[in-house]
Order: sequence, then structure tokens, then C-alpha cells
Amino acid sequence: MRTNIHCRKDEMLKINYEAPDGTKKHNSLWNGGTGKGRIKLYEKCGKDLKLIDDISVTHVGCEYGEFSE
Repeated sequence: MRTNIHCRKDEMLKINYEAPDGTKKHNSLWNGGTGKGRIKLYEKCGKDLKLIDDISVTHVGCEYGEFSE
């Protein structure tokens, strides 16, 4: 499988996430649901790969952030 998904930062929200125990372990957490891209599924045939499906995807959930311990 090969996945290529992109999310535009100007369409994402900066989230202030606090864990249930009260700790805040994520800084600059960005979240959105407007990702777009393609998923390609391959089947292994000997040493070669055969493309069996090529899927366009939209409304993909995206999340990016920095985790601190």
C-alpha cells in the first residue's frame, strides 16, 4: 500500500488538548478533516508489484503535533 495524503494548514484548527488526568502533553496540536489524496494498493507478483487499486480519498482526518513527556 502506498498512501499520499495532504492537509492544508489553513484549513486545520489549533487544538488545546488536555488529557483526562489533567496533563498537557501536546504542544502545537493541529487537527482537521479536509485531507485529500490517493491510496494505491499493490499485489506482490514475484519480485514485481502489480497495481490492483488506485483510490482517491477526500475528507481525511489529519493530525499533527509535538509530544512532550
